[in-house]
Amino acid sequence: MKTIYIDSDFKCHLTDDGTCVPVETDFFDGKCDAYIEGFRFVPEGQSWTREDGTVFRGEMAAPWRPWPELDKQQREYERELLRQYEQALSEIEAALGV
Repeated sequence: MKTIYIDSDFKCHLTDDGTCVPVETDFFDGKCDAYIEGFRFVPEGQSWTREDGTVFRGEMAAPWRPWPELDKQQREYERELLRQYEQALSEIEAALGV
């Protein structure tokens, strides 16, 4: 479970600038900061109205930044986590003489 902060337009932030509302969700577990901040999140029981009048009811999450950009950042994040894991595993194996 992660605490995010949503502004008046339901855009996600990782910190509260004093105008945001905290929301706990597991939707963003395992996601990098840039990915999270590129999303709009409407909590259960609330709604957001797009400029064209379309209403989206929560719980709803959708990117507001270009998807290819968010996907690229998330994949880079995951590759870095994998690299760190493999590095740690190699160090453990070396210490154990495996």
